[in-house]
Amino acid sequence: MRRVWLGALLVCTACASAPIKKPDQAALDQADALVRQGCYDCLLDARTAYTRVAVGKARPLVIGRLFEVELLLSLREKELAMDHQPALDRARALAAELPPALEPLRYVAIADAVPPDDMGSPRSEDLAFRRARSAFVPRINDEIAWLETAALGASFRQYLKHAIDCMYLTRNRGPGQLPRTAVRRDVLPDTPPLVAYRIGICDFPKREILERVRAAEPRSVETAFFLGRLEVNAAAQTGKGRPREPLTEAYGRFPRSASVTYLFGNYNQLGGDCAEALRFYDETLALKPVHENALLGRTVCLSYLKRSNEAIAAATHMIEVKPFNIDEAYYWRAWNHHLLADLPSARRDIDAAKARASNIRIHTLAGIIEHDQDDLDLAERDLIDARRGAEGAQNCTAPWYLGLVEMKRTRWTASGTHFEDAMGCYERSIAESEKSIAALEANPDLDPIFRMRQISNFRAQIDSDRSQQYAAAFNAANHYARGGQIPKARVLIEVAARDPGLAERIAALRKMIGG
Repeated sequence: MRRVWLGALLVCTACASAPIKKPDQAALDQADALVRQGCYDCLLDARTAYTRVAVGKARPLVIGRLFEVELLLSLREKELAMDHQPALDRARALAAELPPALEPLRYVAIADAVPPDDMGSPRSEDLAFRRARSAFVPRINDEIAWLETAALGASFRQYLKHAIDCMYLTRNRGPGQLPRTAVRRDVLPDTPPLVAYRIGICDFPKREILERVRAAEPRSVETAFFLGRLEVNAAAQTGKGRPREPLTEAYGRFPRSASVTYLFGNYNQLGGDCAEALRFYDETLALKPVHENALLGRTVCLSYLKRSNEAIAAATHMIEVKPFNIDEAYYWRAWNHHLLADLPSARRDIDAAKARASNIRIHTLAGIIEHDQDDLDLAERDLIDARRGAEGAQNCTAPWYLGLVEMKRTRWTASGTHFEDAMGCYERSIAESEKSIAALEANPDLDPIFRMRQISNFRAQIDSDRSQQYAAAFNAANHYARGGQIPKARVLIEVAARDPGLAERIAALRKMIGG
């Protein structure tokens, strides 16, 4: 309910005016109801009604509502990483028409300090936004307390309170308050959908709240984006999730939301459809040209699609932009240069990646390139680094190339040991992929298209790993034989013999070791 004294103030400013006509009053009542429902389209319709009525002598009676809805629209657009500035500018202009006692610019300052959604915003943009408003952060607790007792609509003030609280959860709190407990976020039976929605997207989307909001207002398509966010996370973390339907719906209504386009691209990449992912990454970059994760996703997908020259150009653009993940740009440019057999360029880029970051992928690719350039001591160090830790034990490429390093040194027994290690690694990888396929086939809660593509990818991985397993077994057998370890060689020959494509080479090896 709006403050009685505010209504009286506005009525007094228009006491000499004719009352609002009945049709207009009915339109205002309907617009007020739309604001309480809170969907983006509801707010747009409410703004249209307020704008139509807010003319002439009726304007002082309606201007406060129009001010509120413009700020609500700007906040909703921030939540979807859309262009929020026009709505915020309109609200700031309307503030000049409101009584100074209402402190309208204080509301504008609070709304202005709410950051846009970080999924759709480049990290550089998010950091610059927060840096520019850092002086506001110490005032947030005071502003929240003011919103509890200030004028203007209660639902509007509650929305603004939750918006500023939720986007600065880690700020300093009052005495005895833990980092996330300054504001109660209870959704009561009489909580308007407008406010319930804002609570439902606070910190991490809350399915039950958002589904209730959507049931109360079917036009709340923005809930589909946040529910889709939950589904993508579930698909990535547990293999359960059906994001395609909510993301398709959200994209249909909000094609200019960088958050929606990026998440859809990321989901397609996660599901192994890089061709479709590229479309959404390109759309994201048209909206946010320096979106670091979209730039990287585009570079990775071009690489997997073997469009190496385009991938190199994309990685080069990333390096020119200087994003936080620039090490990834150097890695993928090195990966593509290596694929094109441009070893000097690949070496320069992988060295640049190593200078900025240290991870299994970087050290593995570095070791491969260094091996190809016969820089064997450095290759060995990088490949050993790539095998460290629990994740390193799953890295089958590193022992394979350690075997090749020792082969170049003609240290046959050491080479055979590394290839035998690689053989076991590929065997374990096949078993894990088979388990993953079984889990996917038994999972009824998964997007069918996602399931199909994942299974296809795992089967392709199994075929590749099995070929590598047998090749590693053959190499180990061959090198053990050269090192005089004939019994070991005979055991591994039998493993390699499972691959018909190795038949001629196996026959020659058997002849060499006498059976």
